[in-house]
Amino acid sequence: MRKRSRTLTLEDVKFVYESYANMSASEIAEKLGISKFQVNKIVNELRKRGVNIPKKIGKKVNVYDLFIEELKKEGKL
Repeated sequence: MRKRSRTLTLEDVKFVYESYANMSASEIAEKLGISKFQVNKIVNELRKRGVNIPKKIGKKVNVYDLFIEELKKEGKL
C-alpha cells in the first residue's frame, strides 16, 4: 500500500539534516511519517543550495574492490 505524503515542516528538514549520516532514508521517513522520496528530496535540495550534508557513514562495501585488493596482497595482480 502506498504511503501518502504530508507537507514538510521546518522540523522535518532540521531532523533530516542532523540524522542523515547516521540513519537510512527509510528510517528517517518512518520516524517522521513522510515518504522516503521526501527525505531524499530534502537532502538533494539542501545540497543544491550549498548545505554540506555528509555522505552516509555505513556505505555498502564494493566487493569487487575488496577482491582486487586481496589479489594484490597475494601477488596475483
